[in-house]
Amino acid sequence: MEIRYFFILLAIALLSGCKNEQKQLLTAIETMEKSIDEAPSSENAQALVEKYQAYVAQFPDDIDQNSRYLYRAAALDYRMNRFSAALLHLEQAVKDFYESENTALCCLFMGDLYQENLRNEECARTTYQALIQAFPDSESAAKAKEKIAVSLPSMDERLNVLYTTTYNDSTKRIEYRTANNYITSSELYAMILPQSERAPEYLHQAGETARSIRSFDKALELYQWILERYPDYEKAPQALFLSAFTLENDLQRLEEAKALYEQFLKKYPNDDFADDAKVLLDNLGKDEAEIIKSFEQQ
Repeated sequence: MEIRYFFILLAIALLSGCKNEQKQLLTAIETMEKSIDEAPSSENAQALVEKYQAYVAQFPDDIDQNSRYLYRAAALDYRMNRFSAALLHLEQAVKDFYESENTALCCLFMGDLYQENLRNEECARTTYQALIQAFPDSESAAKAKEKIAVSLPSMDERLNVLYTTTYNDSTKRIEYRTANNYITSSELYAMILPQSERAPEYLHQAGETARSIRSFDKALELYQWILERYPDYEKAPQALFLSAFTLENDLQRLEEAKALYEQFLKKYPNDDFADDAKVLLDNLGKDEAEIIKSFEQQ
């Protein structure tokens, strides 16, 4: 009983300490925000952005506050003309704290950044259309409707056109701008409409597209997104296999590839790619001559 009582007291003490630390950080942020209003400078703005990031990292369960802080961090980056950095904060807010009441506003800000500052009309349209579909009754959706043409094709139609035109049949070349717009639009779709049945499909096709333009780290990121958020998707096994294949053949990160091939075989022993995974695992790191020799010995 005494030991149990000790651990209860310890848990209470730790919880109290955590709350005190959280309160202190909130107070520090409030003080810095007032300082920015009174004496704005890029140095103070950057310090506040870092403080917001520290809070988000330290208290990930505070959904609404984290979403607000990431929005404010984006606003500060915007004031410093750091538009890509602002976009990253908004993406984190939407992807990691989707349940926040601030999500629709973050999406609207993202669309405005794409349209007005990054000059990417395709991604702006995807953001606005996804926002309208995800939060149809919000004030942000009403504003988004004012920014796109009534005659604009549906989001699925637009994404299909992007996907099918990444390769130019006449020139026999990949259209890199179109490919990148498709990849980003697919991410935006899955970010803003995470419950849609088409979200993992778009992410998987975006992964294929990323591999086709040799953006291998992006492909890995997209496959990981599928594995983490959509483990029951029919092509989740393929996403895991392609992650291992990309690590081995394109990035030469053999130890990581080995771990994923083993994970794949353990998790999906009867998958269509299981035999391929076993052969690749058995020949991992071998050159062509060694592989031929091993087959001759068999």
